[in-house]
Amino acid sequence: MQFADFRQTILSPALQVVLAHWDAVRDDGRLPSWEMLRPSQIAPYLSMVWAYKYDRETGTFTGRLAGQRIAQGVRQNFRGLPMQDAHPSENYPRVLDYMSRIATQPAAYHSNGALFRQGDRVIEGERIILPLAGDGIHCDGLLGASDYHHPHLSPDHGPITLLSGAEDWCLMTPQG
Repeated sequence: MQFADFRQTILSPALQVVLAHWDAVRDDGRLPSWEMLRPSQIAPYLSMVWAYKYDRETGTFTGRLAGQRIAQGVRQNFRGLPMQDAHPSENYPRVLDYMSRIATQPAAYHSNGALFRQGDRVIEGERIILPLAGDGIHCDGLLGASDYHHPHLSPDHGPITLLSGAEDWCLMTPQG
């Protein structure tokens, strides 16, 4: 899928703003770095933003940032939290698989529909995940945003399982 077509799949105005900012700070088709992002440009949507650091050598992800709406569902401090500690063990292999695909291809990802299950509740909305690269080429982080319709994810309702509705993928081939 071409990037212009990928942009068209996103219905959420909030996610469109996050994606537009990520795209605007890219330099000559290279992947943007964490440092290039300007929170002020997406300030109204920071509560739904989250990010992971990615270690290419070990293939592991570590929490970097979770906005307020996302952090409500995580019992621990997200910053510095290994990704496997943020997800139920039965869900982690699937989460690792698609996060790794985003990081190693690299690719932009979009999901629309069921995003989370918590107890007997299914929370619907949209999610985007975008690669970040300090050198513009090799992914070393992910920027994500989840815009969902249920107002609260809460540890009081049990563990949160990530779900994926309809998925769209866009290969991001950074120019070296």
